[in-house]
Amino acid sequence: MRDPYLTLGIPLDATDEAVHAAYLAAIKACPPERDPRRFAAVRQAYETLRTQRDRLAWELFDISLPHPQDVLDRAAPAGEPGRPTLAQFQALLREAAP
Repeated sequence: MRDPYLTLGIPLDATDEAVHAAYLAAIKACPPERDPRRFAAVRQAYETLRTQRDRLAWELFDISLPHPQDVLDRAAPAGEPGRPTLAQFQALLREAAP
């Protein structure tokens, strides 16, 4: 699963109101008729982070591996010069694997 914080574009210390506002903005920008996959990802992220209790449970119990795009987004903001592409990053991971 992609990082729900990155999917909604919110900081780790976001409030319930900020999560809800980010969700509404995301579904307004990308309605289900236009991009059902993106809408489903936004909806899943919102359901994961809806309340403070949900955010704490996700932080404590999520054991899924990070998505490569999430690692890239955390390492360097999009559009930054010298940022590796996803394909380059995946190649690096394959080389580093034992």
